[in-house]
Amino acid sequence: MNGRSGPSILLDIQNIDLRIEELTLTREELPEREEIKQLTERIKKLNKELKNLNQEKHSLKLDQRRINDEVSILSDKIKSKEEKLYSGKITNPKELVGINEEVISLKSKMDEKETELLELMEALDEISKNLEKKERHLRETLEEIKKNELELAQKEKEIDQEIPELKNKRNNLVKHLDTEILNEYENLRKEKGGEVVAVLKDGICSCCNMQLPSIKVDSMRDSSIFYHCDFCKRILVLPQNNHK
Repeated sequence: MNGRSGPSILLDIQNIDLRIEELTLTREELPEREEIKQLTERIKKLNKELKNLNQEKHSLKLDQRRINDEVSILSDKIKSKEEKLYSGKITNPKELVGINEEVISLKSKMDEKETELLELMEALDEISKNLEKKERHLRETLEEIKKNELELAQKEKEIDQEIPELKNKRNNLVKHLDTEILNEYENLRKEKGGEVVAVLKDGICSCCNMQLPSIKVDSMRDSSIFYHCDFCKRILVLPQNNHK
C-alpha cells in the first residue's frame, strides 16, 4: 500500500476496530432506547390506571342507575300515599297520622337518596376529568414514543451504514499483513482489550506511558519491524508511521 509498513497498517486496523466497538456500544446505549423503555412502562401504567378508572366509573354508573330506580319507587310511593292522604276518603285521624308519618319517612329516604345521587354525580364528574387527563397524557406519550422510535431508527441506520464500510476497509488492510501478526494482534486484544498497538513517541509507549531504555529506542530504526514494549508487551509503531 504505497510502501506503507506493516505496523502502520496494523495501527489503522486497530483504529477501525476501536471505532467499530465505539459504534456498537453507542448503538446499544442510544438514549432514545432507554427513553422508549421508560415511555413503554409509562404507557403500561397509564393503561392500567385507565382500566381501573373505567371500572370505577362503570361501578358508579350502576350505583347511579340503582339509586335512580330507588328514587323512582320512593317517588311513586310518596305520590300514592299523598293521594290517599288528601283524597278525603280516610276520616280516621289515627290512620291519617300514620299515613302522614309514612310520607314523612319516605321523603326522608328520598332526601338521602338524592344526596347519594349528588355525591355520585360529583364522583363521576371527578373520574371523567381524571379519565380525560389520563387519556390526553396517553396520547402525548404515544406521540413521544413514536418520535423517539423514528429518531432511534435513524441513528441506528447511520451506524449500521458506517460499520460495514469500516469492515470493508479493514478487510482490505488485512490482506497486506501476515496471519501470524494478525493472530498476535487478536490475542492481545482478547487479553488486554482496547489498544494493543501503541505509538512510540520520545521513547515512551503511548499505552502504558513507560519510558523504554534509550539503547533499545536507538536500535528501533526499521519501521517495517513489529517491535514490542518491554513493559506492557504491546506492539509498537514508530511515530513517523503513525497514519490515522
